[in-house]
Amino acid sequence: MNVISLSELGEYLDNVISRFYGAARLLLLPAVANTRIVDCDLLRRFCCGESLLTINYRVGGIMIVNAKLGSLSRGFVPCVIDPWRMPPLRRFIDSGIFRIANGSLIVNCWDDYLRLIEASSIAKGVLTVLKALSECGVFSVGSLSRCLGIDSNDTYYLLLIAKFLYPAILELILPNGVTMNSILRELGVGAVVSVEELMRRLLTNDADKVIISPSPLINDLAIALPRARFKRQRRLRIHASGVGVNPVLFGDGFVSIRSAITRHSIPTLLDFVNFRDAVVADIGCGFGVKGTYGIRRGASFVILIDIDERVLRLRRSGWAVDLVVADARKLPLRDSSVDVAILWNVINFIREKDDVINEVKRTCRGEVAFSVYNAANAYWHYTYEDFVRDVLMIGRPRIIKKVGEAQYQAIVRVVYGKHKD
Repeated sequence: MNVISLSELGEYLDNVISRFYGAARLLLLPAVANTRIVDCDLLRRFCCGESLLTINYRVGGIMIVNAKLGSLSRGFVPCVIDPWRMPPLRRFIDSGIFRIANGSLIVNCWDDYLRLIEASSIAKGVLTVLKALSECGVFSVGSLSRCLGIDSNDTYYLLLIAKFLYPAILELILPNGVTMNSILRELGVGAVVSVEELMRRLLTNDADKVIISPSPLINDLAIALPRARFKRQRRLRIHASGVGVNPVLFGDGFVSIRSAITRHSIPTLLDFVNFRDAVVADIGCGFGVKGTYGIRRGASFVILIDIDERVLRLRRSGWAVDLVVADARKLPLRDSSVDVAILWNVINFIREKDDVINEVKRTCRGEVAFSVYNAANAYWHYTYEDFVRDVLMIGRPRIIKKVGEAQYQAIVRVVYGKHKD
């Protein structure tokens, strides 16, 4: 697929989402659940709930519907994996990114799908705020916007889209105590309103004070986002007219949709690691947030190691922090030279994962903060038993934790090696 066609397809996806076509839910679902195959049963999990309402495109505006799958004409969320009955699907199938088989919508090439998400400012934004809800641990639009580093009005708009696409995931409560669901109930199931009218009812001058009420489903999300850098950052300008969004480019330099979250993302498990006076190696560190957190917890020195030189250049070095470009399968460290190793969501993506584990055991004389994450584009997909097996390869587990359905975490004391005095 060439760059021009992908850019046009991204703009088309923006249009499909902002107009709340039923197809938008299916097109974003692979990234929401981090899976190549989606169907109506999977959509039902994130979309549906007793007494919940949502919205869907209908000729003439937007229709208020029950958050249950069924016929749009009868006031339900449509889910028909058929390009003739859901015309927006046709363009994405013709592009080769998707195909339909056995009643399911299937991603043909995961890399092309992530490039499509990257080309769609709204899709990327919606997925980012959903991921941030679980990683930032906040419950107001203002707090979430500060965690993401974007405007609170933009954050609120993206949350509105997420709420109406997948109403079972979260509820939004205005400063006056009114919920989105109650606003839709006032309009009534079957009512068709214009985007302008709906926005007038939903937009508020105190967006930062809107409360986010996530459901337990938020812990089961496995959001997939592109890791590519972007030449410019997109900002959403929200209007109470038109389709409600106008993507505008601003600023210079390189930014990353991933960095906005990971700069604030400290797993709670790290609070149980013994960082005091430790030399820490963060292997596959990305922006190095987890490794440098060790400094705040008493570490004496941190080594950030990643194979991607560009990411390390964005991070830069600092006091008591050194940067090393290296392969996790062959670490440029002496035997038993670090007290704490952080191996966080790395080995899933390395075919020779046992080589990485052996290198960690060789170089670490203390504890390993270890995590795996079942991403769709990973080489390895873990069950709990698989994770425990790798934990025992490293040494003696102190803590083992399951996070949702896609992630396992542990603190492991290295058995073989020269232990810290």
